[in-house]
Amino acid sequence: MVLLLLTVCISVDYADDNITIVSNKTVEQNMNINVSETILVNGTHYSIDNETGIAKLQNVVTEKPKYPTITMTGKPSCTRCARNGCAYTWRTKTYINYCPNCYHYNCLGNKHKWGSTHEQEITCFRCDSDYCVNCGKEKYSWSNVYLKKG
Repeated sequence: MVLLLLTVCISVDYADDNITIVSNKTVEQNMNINVSETILVNGTHYSIDNETGIAKLQNVVTEKPKYPTITMTGKPSCTRCARNGCAYTWRTKTYINYCPNCYHYNCLGNKHKWGSTHEQEITCFRCDSDYCVNCGKEKYSWSNVYLKKG
């Protein structure tokens, strides 16, 4: 039973490498297809070889989704950074502009609070959560909420 399943898996994996395009055209018409012509199958681009009629996988470039980002300069200001012995120096970090507490995009920024004038901090304008610029952690010692790096 195991050998049967292994054989099926290997044959399916092998079938992905060479895909033959079958169409209603005659063989002579298939031989005249331009190599630069590509076919899109399930989100993957294939090019057809003129001599063999076999579709070959082209290099596929996938783009990451573009999220809004926020870049700030500040000093470490949370308990995690203090415990890990981070140097108390100015650092510039980039995070995705998304608050994990209120689940909104484009709501983070610097509120210029009086208590954070020496270190700076990232603050959500909707739920008023504060995050460390150095590591992106919410500034409560009991919290495990982090900003995502951009």
